[in-house]
Amino acid sequence: MLNVKKLKRTFNQDTAGFQDVNLSVKEGEIIGILGTSGCGKSTLLRVLSGLDQHYEGTISIENSNNQIGMMFQEPRLLPWLSVKKNISFGLEKEERNTDKYKTYLDLVGLADFENHYPKDLSGGMAQRTAIARALITEPEILLLDEPFSALDAFTKMQLQDLLISIWQKKKTTMILVTHDIDEALYLCDRIFILKGQPGEVYSEVSVEKPKPRTRGDTYLSKQKAHILNLLNVEKKAAGEQK
Repeated sequence: MLNVKKLKRTFNQDTAGFQDVNLSVKEGEIIGILGTSGCGKSTLLRVLSGLDQHYEGTISIENSNNQIGMMFQEPRLLPWLSVKKNISFGLEKEERNTDKYKTYLDLVGLADFENHYPKDLSGGMAQRTAIARALITEPEILLLDEPFSALDAFTKMQLQDLLISIWQKKKTTMILVTHDIDEALYLCDRIFILKGQPGEVYSEVSVEKPKPRTRGDTYLSKQKAHILNLLNVEKKAAGEQK
């Protein structure tokens, strides 16, 4: 569905960003982009979203209306608009006054909060609103830039489960940038690991376990150890202890 070839976007004498990224995404997949800080994960998502067009290489989306949804680390809700109006904001004007928002309000579990304002919402509720806003335009691909990183552990797990629930109903293709290995293993079908500055795709890890998955599953634990080894995290920790 999505093909990326020889993609490059660098800054500051080519020491930041990413280079030589090649990847393909099938329809209905959840793909993870995982790596340590500074390897260009968020920059890659901005390029794929069209927010940053100063790149080299090719991006092609097959059989698509090129509709892409985007979720950021912060909800970025408009404080002067109610929940229902925030959700409807991305629609064409003629659709904003319809009841289309109700489907997505129900989807994210906020049916009783349509007239609330962002100041009245918890962090988790604000991100639920942002998810609904991103989905209401029915994007072919949903890009998620560490959307749960600022939330407490329990709320984070709730929203991960919500994302899986939405995927089961909509089969939306998703690309998730995260630094959380457990999150990537819980949500994603395949994980591309970026390393270096600028970042390059170092490895691809397939998660051969049907969704929804069980947290703490032995298979996922083994995959986590494998990813830590690929990132040299365990070796670095051992060296620091010495």
